[in-house]
Amino acid sequence: MNDFFNNNPSTELFDKSVLEAVKDHKFKIEKIKLIKQRSSFNCDVVAQDPKGYRSFLVSLQKNSSFTHLYKISDVKEQKIISTYQWKDNL
Repeated sequence: MNDFFNNNPSTELFDKSVLEAVKDHKFKIEKIKLIKQRSSFNCDVVAQDPKGYRSFLVSLQKNSSFTHLYKISDVKEQKIISTYQWKDNL
């Protein structure tokens, strides 16, 4: 996710559809505050930018042919709905 937020995602870690979707977007994330596993193939990532906190639902794809066994297949911004996403990480 650091590579993603630093506007330098690689094909080894991200699905081509994710790379295509963000190719013209520039993130200004200061720090990743929380990564929480929701299931075997989904996690919440909460990051801080100059305007506050932003939450993302990250979906993973597993395949033994991937360099790191997993690849990020989707990243969607979501509303922060739980205090665990920000309160304990200030």
